[in-house]
Amino acid sequence: MKWMRYIALGIGTAFGLLYLTVGVLDLLFEAEPSLPSFSDWMILLFGPLSLILATAVALKYERIGGWWLLAGGAIIAILFGIRLFETPLRLLVTFLVYPFPMLIAGKLWLIHAFKSGGGRSPNRS
Repeated sequence: MKWMRYIALGIGTAFGLLYLTVGVLDLLFEAEPSLPSFSDWMILLFGPLSLILATAVALKYERIGGWWLLAGGAIIAILFGIRLFETPLRLLVTFLVYPFPMLIAGKLWLIHAFKSGGGRSPNRS
């Protein structure tokens, strides 16, 4: 059962740091330097930052972190859905790249929490 925990931790850490790095570099080096829009900030806050923080919380409180990841994944899916509604193929690819890892990690944390019998990690009292 610990494999679920390790996979969820790896997904959260790797994808969170990758998305945060790409997001910040994209905002810094875009062709027309300007202030990011409100939706850009929301995607950055609910996406990579939320993914990293929720993974850190899930190390101690698996249920809270798992639900946080599921909610963050749903919010990101809605935000990208609003932006890319007219291009279904881009929407599908974007959905598989951005919110899908959050949803998978959240689901793994929740499955592990419910199978181990509590919302906290099994090695903590």
